[in-house]
Amino acid sequence: MLFKRPLRRALLPLYLIASGMAFQPQVHAQAPSQRSTAEARQTKAGKRAVAATPKMAKHARTAAVAGAAGAGVVVAATAAAATAAAATAPKPPVPNTAEARLLNVIELVKRQELDAALRAAGELTSDVPNFRAAQLVYADLLRFKTGRATGWVNAPAAEVTELLTRNAVLDQAALAPAQEWQEQAHGLQKELQRRVHAYGVLPAAGSVPREFQQLDVSVRHAVAIDASKSRLYLFGNEKGKLRLIRDFYVSIGKFGMGKTAEGDQRTPQGVYFIGRQIPGPRLPEFYGKGALTLNYPNDWDRAVDRSGDGIWLHGAPPDQFARLPEASDGCIVLSNPDLILLMKTLDRQTPVLIRDKLQWAGAGERVQGQADDGFGRVLDRWQQAWKGADQQQLARMYVGAPAADRFPRARLTEFFRFADIGMQQLSVYSWKDAQGDIRIVDMQIGSARAGKSLPLRQYWRKSGGRWEVFSEEVRG
Repeated sequence: MLFKRPLRRALLPLYLIASGMAFQPQVHAQAPSQRSTAEARQTKAGKRAVAATPKMAKHARTAAVAGAAGAGVVVAATAAAATAAAATAPKPPVPNTAEARLLNVIELVKRQELDAALRAAGELTSDVPNFRAAQLVYADLLRFKTGRATGWVNAPAAEVTELLTRNAVLDQAALAPAQEWQEQAHGLQKELQRRVHAYGVLPAAGSVPREFQQLDVSVRHAVAIDASKSRLYLFGNEKGKLRLIRDFYVSIGKFGMGKTAEGDQRTPQGVYFIGRQIPGPRLPEFYGKGALTLNYPNDWDRAVDRSGDGIWLHGAPPDQFARLPEASDGCIVLSNPDLILLMKTLDRQTPVLIRDKLQWAGAGERVQGQADDGFGRVLDRWQQAWKGADQQQLARMYVGAPAADRFPRARLTEFFRFADIGMQQLSVYSWKDAQGDIRIVDMQIGSARAGKSLPLRQYWRKSGGRWEVFSEEVRG
């Protein structure tokens, strides 16, 4: 049965209306063709031609495992608004990844190609049965196909139950209590909004987060997470210049950002570094296909009495393609295909910036910011003080009387006796919060005569208008 013609002219995605935007992807930092090619290499989804109508009821039963529950993803709007949106609609994204295929379904709905949208949604949920957001879109399209004018959020419980069981989206025994599936529904609506918004509003080409002040070419990649968009951005370092190469949907802590204590189910904010990889077989299924550990709490967190540990980037459980935007105990959770890609890509000590909302800056703005900041001159003075064995200057640059095992002064003294010693492979990251303004510095102290180098990480804090080292250690 085809969609009724009057209904076809009156549909528009709720989250597009609510956000006041049309689904019109902007030019990414990479060309769309490059993005599609990269995504195509990471997945085989979308390559199968599935006969849509006969198979929809058959495959939708898998939503019982996925725990999908309804939400009003597609709602009635004015015919004029729908027509205007369709007139400006761009070409749908190439259906490569599961997310791109979902966005394609949404684009088809916006363009009022509802029969095509239903077919595409059916194929997607068949290929990726645990993609709950996709199951939601599919089930809403089924509801509208019956002639209903509202989505699941506003539908009577009896109608929802009848629709779900009749189309085999859920077995009668698998239906959750109304309050539970309504909460799930609102969470999935939010996930869909975040996915669409992230694709439609992308950072300007060449811009990077302000915190990445200077990255040496030895840092092959960098990661930045914007919690407000539920998005992780992956950068490649090309001759010292960062280029955005991929971005992924992520979930954060149940109670949002700003971790301060063990068990608060919040995600920390700051600059962290990848530690070790943990393969999936060594973890409970809940963590998906693996994990990348982060060094939370870092030395700044400890200095301001933040506690807790075990903050990872990890995958999703088997019954979920992705988790809701705020659903973890504080970790960053990705779909398993995305997590596997990161595990294959990222090195140990890759920087990971986590913020509630990223602040982007172009190349010129970053250069000017570094000049105004003056921190480069501080590092030069630090180096000269070590070279000249200027103990008075060094005492002013180091906070308090640090423990010997935390501040490698003996090793620095040994290295700086060589005339050609100097800072190498210098990377600088900034961070500012209510507790202070800091810089994290990674470097190698090396010389040709020494024949070796000392990998050093420092944490500097601005106090009384002067920069001071409060933590310094040899990186392992």
